Amino acid sequence: MKSNCLTFGQPPLRLALISAVFFIVAVVFYGIVWQNAPILAPDSGSYLRAARDLSDFHIDELQERTPGYPLLLVVTGSQDSPNKALFFVSLFLHFASISMLSYGLYEPGVKEWAIYLFMLTLLLPPFVEPAAYVLTEVLAALLLTAAVVSFYLWYLHDQKRWLLCSSIATGCAALTRPAYQLLAIAFVLYLITIRFVDPIASLSWKKVRDASFFLIGGSVLIIGGYAFYNLRSFGHFTVTPKLGLTLSVKTARIVERLPDKYQTLRDTLVKARDEELLRDPTHRGSMYIWAAVPVLTNLTGLAPADLSDYMLWINLRLILKAPLTYLQEVAWAFVDYWFPASGELSAFGSRSVQAIWAVVHFCVMAAFWASLVLLFGAATLGCSIASAKGTTIFFDGMVDRFCKGTFLYGLAGVTIGYSALVSSLLEVGDPRYRVPTDPLITFMAVIGWQEWFWLVSRARTIARPPIWESAE
Repeated sequence: MKSNCLTFGQPPLRLALISAVFFIVAVVFYGIVWQNAPILAPDSGSYLRAARDLSDFHIDELQERTPGYPLLLVVTGSQDSPNKALFFVSLFLHFASISMLSYGLYEPGVKEWAIYLFMLTLLLPPFVEPAAYVLTEVLAALLLTAAVVSFYLWYLHDQKRWLLCSSIATGCAALTRPAYQLLAIAFVLYLITIRFVDPIASLSWKKVRDASFFLIGGSVLIIGGYAFYNLRSFGHFTVTPKLGLTLSVKTARIVERLPDKYQTLRDTLVKARDEELLRDPTHRGSMYIWAAVPVLTNLTGLAPADLSDYMLWINLRLILKAPLTYLQEVAWAFVDYWFPASGELSAFGSRSVQAIWAVVHFCVMAAFWASLVLLFGAATLGCSIASAKGTTIFFDGMVDRFCKGTFLYGLAGVTIGYSALVSSLLEVGDPRYRVPTDPLITFMAVIGWQEWFWLVSRARTIARPPIWESAE
């Protein structure tokens, strides 16, 4: 079936040339000011260990890290010691994400100056900083962006190749960050919701079926294939044996509630948490479990993967005992999730510069959240006025408008919301977990306001009486 959506031409050569200039200047600038990049972070060691195991393209032991980012380390020759090639490849990956989303802004007709502002914002030091660390953020951002944009192109042109690209990108995102394992399902639910709420001609059940088959099928093949490899080789059907231990960050305040039959385990966890409270600058102690793993291994006699399975059962029991405390932890994590993630590298050792980047961050977040609220308000108001006046003028052009930008806006929102929800439910509210979606957040902050102005203009058209009626 041919889509009823409008199709669009390629971006003008001027836009491509100016984008290239931006990127070249950024590469030169960051190559000079961050000469010590790539930089090792606390989590970098585990990725390097996984990369060394993967260097012969064979996994010899069950790894706590999924193979996506370690494979990038191997390809760039950074499995033993991170080199400059890794840094410049990471910069390229970040620029590729910006380019794809810039194309997504051009398709709905966003003004060129707004596209340039979008690019320049994401080329500021706090947004580029993740590329300087030996961490997964930049690769995850590229894969999420590719999944979203490819899905959008399928929606526009009804070509299965774009579905295939989106499916592969979604599966690879999960093998880069396990939190994205159910992202394909979120995409499918979004599509089904659209079909029920607004069954426009360009979205048939056949398209929904095709998308569901490709996205979920591709994810099952990629994610399930790796999990099956771990089952066959190491006896665990999983992509990472960390879920049970990770969930301990949500139960740090209630470990005392373990029954007396777990007294030895309970005393060990309480002691580890209290010691972490004294070491942790934030005085939360929620990350105590990682220091406690060696002690727990000796206490239980379990291998790390089996220990994680055991702790999963323990943590689920604790959550059932104190569900409100768990919800408090989730709410706390959700708030922390939206705070700035930039560090000293982008601040260049200056507190004043760091404060400026914090202001920029909160401006972007404010624009993002405001667009969500105002879009919903404008759409509701327009529908109410149209219903009261008994006119369908407000809905004229809605199909084309949805094809142009609203679908992509919603799809980006689903990705951002999914990431925030999963991170808040299972992890602490580390803003670093949000970083892969920062390009999408900035994208929504730009396109959301355009959609809002369009909806407001439509609402004003039907709210304002004709000239001859006013004269009467």
